[in-house]
Amino acid sequence: MQFWFPIVKQIIQQEFESKSRLIITLDRTQWKENNVLVIAVIYRKRAIPIYWKILEKEGSTNLKEQQAIIKPVLRLLKNYELVFLGDRIFRGIELSYWLKIQKLPQKIYLIFRQKQTNHFKKHKGKYQKLADLGINPGTKIFFSNIYMTKSKGFGRFNLAAYWKRKYNQKTEK
Repeated sequence: MQFWFPIVKQIIQQEFESKSRLIITLDRTQWKENNVLVIAVIYRKRAIPIYWKILEKEGSTNLKEQQAIIKPVLRLLKNYELVFLGDRIFRGIELSYWLKIQKLPQKIYLIFRQKQTNHFKKHKGKYQKLADLGINPGTKIFFSNIYMTKSKGFGRFNLAAYWKRKYNQKTEK
């Protein structure tokens, strides 16, 4: 693992007040023959890598690898509110639950894309697939305090769905 600790810590301390909110991105990318798991902080509309690991395998990451890369960042940024953004490869529910149950000094907010095959359930409703929500261009939906996945024990989450009407003057399928 690599850590730009001194540089990043200096930038964060200079540019962000203690207790302010930082946007943290999680990403996995293939760079040449390297499979890289990266955590970055958003700074002036740029993602600055603060911690990364080159994986000794191909493809996506598992929860244990994700936890291993997030723990040092949580320690580094303990004086800030954190908003984690991640794509659907980050096993959003499992990782969200793990972050939710940590005894952390800071507030944590989580935004993870979900696969359309994931299920959710309102308080007294039946489970349904996210794909069955009927999202169309221009649609915005928000559900609070719902169950995500049919697996037991993950607790409740908020679910937001948004499909922008047009991207670059085009409507996407």
